[in-house]
Amino acid sequence: MVAPILVVTGPSGAGKTTVGRLVAAAFDPSVHIRMDDFTPFIVNGWIEPSLPEAALQNHVLGGAVAAAAMNFAQGGYTVVMDGHVFPDGLSALAQACASRGVPLHYAVLRTDLATCIARVTQRRPGDASPESLGRQHARFADLGDHEANVIDASGTPESVAAAMLSAFTAGLLPAAGSGRGSASADA
Repeated sequence: MVAPILVVTGPSGAGKTTVGRLVAAAFDPSVHIRMDDFTPFIVNGWIEPSLPEAALQNHVLGGAVAAAAMNFAQGGYTVVMDGHVFPDGLSALAQACASRGVPLHYAVLRTDLATCIARVTQRRPGDASPESLGRQHARFADLGDHEANVIDASGTPESVAAAMLSAFTAGLLPAAGSGRGSASADA
């Protein structure tokens, strides 16, 4: 039986990995795939992903993550995949999943920029500049059709995961961004 893939995305510091792990734990069997775990596979030729010349590298890494996720889903594992999946890159993943009969869902964790900066600074001091985090945060600010997929990530990881699971169960996180409702976690 084919299981779904639930993409958990948002800016750095939104809680993707922590919430993703909690959401994955709610399913049996399940897999939690962190897109960041694939970046060390590149031994030589690494290009900073935010640079324009990294487009091919980002596409290849995204394809490797997607292939792994779809294989697990086709094997019956509910997949929670966390990382930076911007709406403009979602259509290719949706097409690949559709061609394999894998249901795809999309959740965007969003909280204010100050919270994201504080969280990133706490776990990796000096790792990212407020300017680069601000640019990334802005890419998740106006999602158009995907606004319906936003989960308020300002609460505790447990409350955010509960809100995401509730939205997922209610069918409110379609990858196609059909414009159906949104969910929030209690602050």
